Amino acid sequence: MDPVAEYLFEYLRDVLYDPARANMDLERLPEDFKEFGQGLEFFTECVSEVRTFAKFLAKGELNCPAPSLDNELAAPLKALHATLKHLTWQTQQVAKGDYHQHVDYLGEFAVAFNTMTKQLEQRHVALAREIELSRQKTRALEQSNDLFEMVTRDSEQWIAVVERDTGEWLFYNYPVTQILAAEDFLPQLKRWMSAEINETEGSASSRTAEIEMADNGMAQYFSAIIRPIIWREKPSVVFVLSDVSAARAHIRELENTAYRDTLTRQYNRHFGMRLLDQWTTEKRSFMLCFVDIDNLKYVNDKFGHNEGDKYILSVTAVLRGFSPDITICRLGGDEFMLLAEGWDEERANKHLESLRMRLLKRNEDPDAQYFHSMSYGVVAVSGDNTLSPSELLAKADEMMYHYKRAHKLERAPGTEES
Repeated sequence: MDPVAEYLFEYLRDVLYDPARANMDLERLPEDFKEFGQGLEFFTECVSEVRTFAKFLAKGELNCPAPSLDNELAAPLKALHATLKHLTWQTQQVAKGDYHQHVDYLGEFAVAFNTMTKQLEQRHVALAREIELSRQKTRALEQSNDLFEMVTRDSEQWIAVVERDTGEWLFYNYPVTQILAAEDFLPQLKRWMSAEINETEGSASSRTAEIEMADNGMAQYFSAIIRPIIWREKPSVVFVLSDVSAARAHIRELENTAYRDTLTRQYNRHFGMRLLDQWTTEKRSFMLCFVDIDNLKYVNDKFGHNEGDKYILSVTAVLRGFSPDITICRLGGDEFMLLAEGWDEERANKHLESLRMRLLKRNEDPDAQYFHSMSYGVVAVSGDNTLSPSELLAKADEMMYHYKRAHKLERAPGTEES
């Protein structure tokens, strides 16, 4: 082979397989090959930029520097980079509650993404409508259009007339008689009435208020209409109380449904991202733990989704052992986020590792059909944090993948997911 051709061939081979060795010495080239050599050097720079850019994209690091404008080899990767950044922004908007995001350019993924956002929007609208209807019903209970009709002995509402100056009960209807002997309830009610009487001083108009009282450890909620009146020539105040405990419980149940994962009964992604955003906005110091269930897809494919759900629940049970103060959020599928204040990074990692070892003990059961394991990443968030919630989650996710790769050999062969 011609020496010049052999030199150029060796250079190109190094460019492709050993970039660190690739070095072009133009002085070794004949004069009529030097311009060609300069072109190869530019080609090498383009290949190096493409290789570096592709590595960033493979790791999901979208804030990486882009190749130079005159690098035509990188054009398809630049387009992919722009698409992924826009898709990341759209996903962040969905996490914030914007369900109008639409993807047109990613084939089957676009169909799945658009279906998901549509279903989330429908569920959000339906729950919001039901919550609002319940609140309207509660507000209707909290008011009365006709005081005269309410101040009757047969009313289901609690009605009491109290003299302003002495606090003496001048009148009360039958439902009130049921609480007169309640040792816990009655003192609370009288203290509240006394404070409300002071609030009505000098006023002739009615107003509304709310009261929460405990009876045998159980909370009860009432809406109240309070109106100054003259009762048998004595300046008094009439209290009309409506028990709205059932309505409040229904609203709490609806709100609980909106923020809970249906399978694990832990908080869902929507609640978790709201809490993470709140804590970062308030400049709190806390631990963010990202947990991934190993081999869930394998279990679903081989043993069915019912068994996969059991696997998810077994991991959930282990995570609940982290701390009574931990907030556990199922982000979806095999991913969980744990938020905890008062933990340092080393302690959190040790505790998660002990929980993982507890999960691994399930594999010692001779009846175990598959390998139980989980991977995790921990990020300490301080009060001077500048990263967004999504960036913090992505950082913990990346640490989790480092952990997963480091412990790959521990998992049972044949169960690895691609």
